[in-house]
Amino acid sequence: MPEIVAPGDRLGERYRLDRPLGAGGMATVWRAVDLVLDRAVAVKVPREGWPEEFTRRLRQEAKAAAGLAHPSITGVHDYGEQDGVPYVVMELLDGESLAARLARGPLPWREAADVCARVADALAAAHAAGIVHRDIKPANIFLATVGVKVLDFGIAFTGPAASGGPGGPVLGTPAYVAPELLSGARPTAAADVFSLGVVLHEAVTGLPVSTQALPPDVPDEVAALCRRCLGGDPGTRPAADEVARVLADAAGVQLARLRPPPPRGDTRRAADDTAPTTVTPPVTPPPVSPRREPNPTRVLDEPPPAAPPFSPPPVASRKPLVIAGIVVGAAALMAGLLAALAPDASEPDAAPPTSSAPTTSSAPPTGACAVSYRIVGTWDEGFQASVRITNHGPGAIDGWTLAFEFPDGQAITQLWNGSQVQDGSSVTVTSADWNRAIPPNGAAEFGFLGRQGGANGAPTRFTLNGDECRR
Repeated sequence: MPEIVAPGDRLGERYRLDRPLGAGGMATVWRAVDLVLDRAVAVKVPREGWPEEFTRRLRQEAKAAAGLAHPSITGVHDYGEQDGVPYVVMELLDGESLAARLARGPLPWREAADVCARVADALAAAHAAGIVHRDIKPANIFLATVGVKVLDFGIAFTGPAASGGPGGPVLGTPAYVAPELLSGARPTAAADVFSLGVVLHEAVTGLPVSTQALPPDVPDEVAALCRRCLGGDPGTRPAADEVARVLADAAGVQLARLRPPPPRGDTRRAADDTAPTTVTPPVTPPPVSPRREPNPTRVLDEPPPAAPPFSPPPVASRKPLVIAGIVVGAAALMAGLLAALAPDASEPDAAPPTSSAPTTSSAPPTGACAVSYRIVGTWDEGFQASVRITNHGPGAIDGWTLAFEFPDGQAITQLWNGSQVQDGSSVTVTSADWNRAIPPNGAAEFGFLGRQGGANGAPTRFTLNGDECRR
């Protein structure tokens, strides 16, 4: 889907777009500069041909995220519309997604508990405000230099939004969706807790829930909590604030004590709203996450079912519309920033990558590349995979094509961060323009959704530009 903006465009005469950070099926997140405050920001803007409904979602996304003042939720700075094009401006994060981190292996249980405690604390704040996230997964959890951030609150709530009903579309990412949603139940806060349980299990084991139990070094209270989060009955799952409290206590970390948001129309705030408190007894009582309000829970709209959020887009033509910044939905920063592994993603103010590597070659020496193939999630007749290519050669690779064969008749249905051609079991994936260069000791990553009819073995041989790589 082509873009409607380009580098150098301005939105609202204030936000100058620099370069895309990632893209999903409906929108692209850009790195931009706030010309008034002279700071780097993230801007989310729809892509060409976006439906009218997306404008409403984006506006409500900005309202929902802006009302969630929490240290683990990405901040929203601004919302605007220019020439009918909506955009959201958010804080620009420096770091990587949990999905990118897990591609290198599982976390020690204490680190996983720390991360998930902060996610649970953010969810407790959202649930207290009546918002269900509906797409908690590693790609929507960002490990920033300023702390853990939950992304993708940018899908606006619609009140009693339909969940699709039996046989209808499944909300969220299949591998992390609560079982009741598969039968058409209306999403609730308990669905977010189930998804977080899947994330916790995956963070500790590096594998889907159905394949391995938690390691024996995980404390009993953490293992028991994880089992409760994954319970089939939503009514038996713990609330997000309890999850935050137990995990923070086990990991020995601090959470912010936040008061629940004031009732609508009441703008008064206490001076000590964000006073930090420890959750390690007996020094202080356990942290008190925002209590639940009596108002009914609102539900966020269904996420676009296409590519995982924010995979950097291929170059495409655009309409001659001059615009400048765009939305940075919390969701936005995730996948693009994370999975892209672009060299500039970890430095908000860094210049775009250049091709000034010591040497450049179209193919690595034999054995100078390595490939990691990882199944991220599975569901009935489908799966999601992540592939990382590492250049161990002395020179940069400028443009790459990775070839491999599926052993069990799998088929790619959607791929991001590149393009693919499949002929029977044989697959070739070609780099996108933005990730064609792999510097020495650098890496490029792509992911895809696939279809499988039973066995789902990993390819055993990979060739990069014709030369075989180590696995």
